[in-house]
Amino acid sequence: MRKLLLILGFLISITPLFAQKQTEQIVQNLQTANFSNLLPFWDKEVEVTILDQINQEKQSPSQANQLLQNFFNNKAIVGFERNAERKVGTTIYITGKLLSGAIQYNLTLLLQEKNGLSIVSIRIS
Repeated sequence: MRKLLLILGFLISITPLFAQKQTEQIVQNLQTANFSNLLPFWDKEVEVTILDQINQEKQSPSQANQLLQNFFNNKAIVGFERNAERKVGTTIYITGKLLSGAIQYNLTLLLQEKNGLSIVSIRIS
């Protein structure tokens, strides 16, 4: 019984480290505009809101990924700078700036822990 509790305690303690590693992977993919590596992180349905575009409701992972990639290409995004990251329960918020020369855009990601992290919402303003 003691070994079982020890193993259970260990598994619970490494769960936040796994989520932290995944958030770092998501941030790195945004920083390097690596959309093929970002694709597995999208949820089944993603709420996408992008500046200067009609508010899209729910998008499939491939549509959300394509919309983000098009925004990066059209606005000549050269990087992503994370400003904050906050975890509340199973929800993680990441905010930051998308850099494009002298212009900066605000980016907010809403992630949910479901068998790993999933991007459920993205907003660019």
